[in-house]
Parts: sequence; structure tokens; C-alpha cells
Amino acid sequence: MKFETYNNIGFSLMSFLSIIKNMNSLEYSKSLLILPLVLHDPLVKYLKDGRVVIKGIEDLILSKVEYFLNYNERYFNYLPLSLNTIIFAKKMGYIEVNNNQIIPIKEEIENINFNSKELGNRLNDVYKASNNIVKILEEDINELYFKFRIEI
Repeated sequence: MKFETYNNIGFSLMSFLSIIKNMNSLEYSKSLLILPLVLHDPLVKYLKDGRVVIKGIEDLILSKVEYFLNYNERYFNYLPLSLNTIIFAKKMGYIEVNNNQIIPIKEEIENINFNSKELGNRLNDVYKASNNIVKILEEDINELYFKFRIEI
């Protein structure tokens, strides 16, 4: 995998912001689940389809089990990138971290045009999938870690 160039901090930061802009806050432990979702191109391609309706994480995993077979591995592979993304977002003034919560600073994030062609097709796909990803993240954190089979 072309980890360092294909999944870089710039793409990760913009993807992360496109997801959290739709939220009031997000548990820190849930934020670590974002990149393993958005950096999996087949899953993003599926979630960006406007006809896809997320009823629950269990239904999604059962219908697209092949997208989640290596989720645990992706989680740990992207953990340093996830942490760096959160650090960059905080240093750039896009988020605040308070009591284990990530709070988006919406005024700053709203200045980003996620529909811009300059950001590329891949980020545009993540932006189109963002509502479905937010629905996934609305699940209970313990259920998410259990159903994604993350070994802690």
C-alpha cells in the first residue's frame, strides 16, 4: 500500500473535517474510527451512493462484510495518522478537545469548500459519503468497537 503518499495528512485532515462538520461533538475514541472508514475506497464508493440508507452498523456489516474483514488491521495501521490528523486539526483551529470530546469549530470548517474540484475526486467522494459515515458514528462506542472487532 502507498500509505505515505496516497493516505497523507492533508487528505486525512480534509476527510476528517468533512465528517465532523456535521456533528456538534464526537467522542475522542469514535474519532479514531473515521480514517479506517474513509481511507477504504470500496466502502466510500458504496457509502457515497445516494440510494444507500444506513439503518445500523450491524446491517451494514452484514450486507458488506468484505469491507470490514480487515477493519482491525486498518484501525491500527491508521492510528498514528488518526492521532496526527487530530493534532493538526487542533493546531489549525478547526477543533477543540475538551473532556474526551472533539468539538468542531464550525465557523472555521465552514470556510472550506468541500465541493471544490481542486480538492480532487477522492475527497469529493468522502464528502458525498459523509452523511452515511456520521450515521455510523451515531452508534454506541462500545458497540462500534465490538462490531468492528477491534482488539484492544
